[in-house]
Amino acid sequence: MARLVGNLIVSAMLTWMGASAIKIRMEEIINLKENDGTLRPQNHGPTMVNVSLVLHSLVIDDKRQVLELSGDLHQEWDNPGLEFTVSAVALLGNSIPLTGISGRHVLEQLWRPDLTSAQEVRPGFGNHYSDFVRLSREGHVTWTQRVHYSFPCPLDLSGYPMGIHSCTLKLHSLGYQADELQPSWYGDAAVDYGGMTISHGYKLRNIRTSAKTVVTVHRTKRQLRVEMEIETASGWALKHTVIPMTATVTTAYLAFFINIRGVGARMITCMMSMVTAAIFHESAYSIVPPAAYTMALEVFTGTCLTFIFIATVESVVVDVLSHLPTKGRRSTPSPHTSFALEPDLTDERPGTRGQVAALWLDRCFRVLYPAAFLAFNAVYWVLYN
Repeated sequence: MARLVGNLIVSAMLTWMGASAIKIRMEEIINLKENDGTLRPQNHGPTMVNVSLVLHSLVIDDKRQVLELSGDLHQEWDNPGLEFTVSAVALLGNSIPLTGISGRHVLEQLWRPDLTSAQEVRPGFGNHYSDFVRLSREGHVTWTQRVHYSFPCPLDLSGYPMGIHSCTLKLHSLGYQADELQPSWYGDAAVDYGGMTISHGYKLRNIRTSAKTVVTVHRTKRQLRVEMEIETASGWALKHTVIPMTATVTTAYLAFFINIRGVGARMITCMMSMVTAAIFHESAYSIVPPAAYTMALEVFTGTCLTFIFIATVESVVVDVLSHLPTKGRRSTPSPHTSFALEPDLTDERPGTRGQVAALWLDRCFRVLYPAAFLAFNAVYWVLYN
């Protein structure tokens, strides 16, 4: 009772004299001399920490299959040893903000949780100048720090460049066990990703949070998880791979309409299509992550190259058939140009069976070639999309 009366008297004196005339050290306000920052708060049990995360950017490295995640990590807990006196409340209000720049010497003396990523590809050390701590009069501590996590994410590349990938960020204490530190997500919407920027070609479908107890090296720890569903946006691949490869297959298809005597024109058309498709194939695979299984992109580009190869072989077969000698007579070359479209049987001598077979093969491929390619696309896009 006497202490309370003394504090009220001091508070009244401070109000009367004016806060500008009083100089008081922060260590005295929050009793840092009596509070040992190396020990966690003694709350008759594990220290409960409420955790929330605000995501700013998500960078996806396809080739290394690594996610780079940055944001703000918020942690709240109670530390009864940091309660204010009545005089401090009169001076500073109900809470004290401490930044990593002006209040760094005070922050270094406060106990803080040691939550870190469970799987780090490139461990990074936080910048203490970006930390922010707010202390309330009841000893409630709110700590905000800028974080950057780099963790592996095995992507499901069977449908690449399409498909949905599931990646999980795991946070746990570096040294405290479950009976000493109990982190938990603060509310249902503990992870805010509304204003997040994500790598081009991807979009975030959903985020789920969970917590579980895990055992690592015979130690029980409380682990927080952020499960992210990342969907691949196939628009880029459609413009830079599918459309060019389809165009090369269509160009090779035009060789079936060139006169059977124009083997040079037919071969040039097919070979140019083959070279162009090979260039697009290599440019597409320069950014494709390695995988031990067959990807959707490999199926499409490989099939397109196969169709162009078939068109090339068909041109060679047609040329061989058109030059087969006829028994007892010699074929007379037609005066028409070799680039003439829609070759007709009337251009050939009756009885040249090789030329008739070549024309028949050409006309069959004019129908079967596009029909097979359209059927392949129908099955491909239904299967992989």
